[in-house]
Amino acid sequence: MPPQKTNWVDRAFPYYQLLRVFTYYLDLEVWIVSHENTERWFEVRRHQRAAWPIDFDFFYGKREERYRYDQAQLNRVMEKGQVFSAEHGGLSTLYVPLFHKGKVVGTLLAGVFLKKIPDAPTLVRHWRELAGAEAVESNPDFLKYVRTFLECPLVEEPVYRALQEVMEIHAKVLMGEADPEAACRRAKELREKVFSQHLPQRFWLDVLIKNNRFYPPTWKGGKVMDWEKVEMGIQRPPDMVLALRVDNLRTQPGNDLDLVLRDYRLQWEMFKFSKTLPNAVCSPLDDYGALFFLSPPTGLNPVQSKLEILDRIDAIAKFAEGRLKVKLLAGVSRSAGPTDDISRVYREAVTALGFCGPLGRPILFYEDVRGNPTIPLPENFYQLSKRLIETYAKGFTGETEAVRNEYVDQVLAQSAGRPEIMRLHFLYAAGEIVDALRKRSLVPPDHLSFAFGDFEEQLHGAGTVSDLILFFREFLKRLLTLNLKPQAASQEIRLERVCRYIDENFNLDLKLGQVAKEKGFSASVFSRGFKKITGMGFSAYLRKTRLENAMKLLASSRLSVTQISQECGFNNLQYFFDVFKKKTGKTPQEYRNASKMK
Repeated sequence: MPPQKTNWVDRAFPYYQLLRVFTYYLDLEVWIVSHENTERWFEVRRHQRAAWPIDFDFFYGKREERYRYDQAQLNRVMEKGQVFSAEHGGLSTLYVPLFHKGKVVGTLLAGVFLKKIPDAPTLVRHWRELAGAEAVESNPDFLKYVRTFLECPLVEEPVYRALQEVMEIHAKVLMGEADPEAACRRAKELREKVFSQHLPQRFWLDVLIKNNRFYPPTWKGGKVMDWEKVEMGIQRPPDMVLALRVDNLRTQPGNDLDLVLRDYRLQWEMFKFSKTLPNAVCSPLDDYGALFFLSPPTGLNPVQSKLEILDRIDAIAKFAEGRLKVKLLAGVSRSAGPTDDISRVYREAVTALGFCGPLGRPILFYEDVRGNPTIPLPENFYQLSKRLIETYAKGFTGETEAVRNEYVDQVLAQSAGRPEIMRLHFLYAAGEIVDALRKRSLVPPDHLSFAFGDFEEQLHGAGTVSDLILFFREFLKRLLTLNLKPQAASQEIRLERVCRYIDENFNLDLKLGQVAKEKGFSASVFSRGFKKITGMGFSAYLRKTRLENAMKLLASSRLSVTQISQECGFNNLQYFFDVFKKKTGKTPQEYRNASKMK
């Protein structure tokens, strides 16, 4: 058999097919490290996500720990000369030795990724090890950490074996020990037979739903390309979109962490199930739902087509209930015929999904929302806002959850899932409830202002629709507690204000008894309450805050070590040296030198 011909692009760019695996399926960082100087890393590819779990290591003072871990793994590569993966903080990295004339001269590495879906206790344990504090679900940093952790690629078997082979091929090509054309052919084969069967294709989805003018739909003219037939498993262009999420009113409730993990599992199970359906592609819907791109059989009349879609939804819903014990809401949109603008159909399906809750319909077609006069229109949005405000301001506990869910569903529908619009609605409603509580004089005005200020910061820092909804729900819960249990809630806010005071005045000579007295607490009540909301004692929190600020100054300023010690509230230089080295494993000067080399 004659050798298979290779595309000219692969010959011109020998790493193209190798890196395409990371561009399309595995959003991983890839680096080359020369063993002549292991502190210099050369970037082959950078991840495309907004946040990266390693950032949390640096934020919580674990930079040196991460640095020592990396050095230990590079030393292991040099000593053993073998391919291996290692785990740190629940996240794995793959290490591949680079050989020249039989000698290990460097490392090609890819990370970080998950080897399995984590459970709640595992995430809590990793957070405790990272932050040195208990996981508190109302803590936005903890929930942001969880979401960032779960955004890492899931590399289960056999994807891990395929990744290892691609990296080994890449290493040989880099060192001139493999034919680039043969390497490209093998990488393409692995992409078609392994990666595309176990992972969503991120690039395909991005082109579809964002209607990118620079990347028109690949089936322009009504035909799919050969690679789409192989990798996506479709024979016809999709003309229908199904948007799904969990129906929270008909599904067993859980805490915030459980809900995040539930939605994460839903997305993976939906993707796996899509592989059993003909002409179906499944991708995540933000971080809370799933999208199905479908093309029902041709030759059906409109009624038959709708029945076919309902059968598909029924099969998906039964699978979700049996596998995850959840009930689903489904928004559907379809084109009258082949379309080059599937992004419009996608937006309509998501809009229909947003109306499912307000209309009380588990399945809703976009055409019914806009064109069928027999369906009652949703309640006037501002009337619903007023009902929400009155319910929480007056503490009608029996109605709060139903009204809140209805309001959130309506906001989703009105905003078509746009975070900037949702943020304005949530701030308006929360501000009105705060004003109503202030007029009733049950809660000190400064406590309400402090709580609202924190909520406003959370909303402006939220990166996803799910985060916005989560923070809004938590703030409403807090306002209800302030309304019904003003004394206990006010004490919690007073303690949070003490934390803010410490964060802003850590350089002063702060003592537990003195701070407790100034803020109106007895020492014993203050000590218990402070540990409850921070997960650590007063002295530990103060020391942690001082050390974190000292690390920032060492890395970014020209102040002397003595000046930094004083600026951060360490009046005894030797004590500063001792606690700093215990925390980081280095002296302040060693830490500064290491920071400059990065």
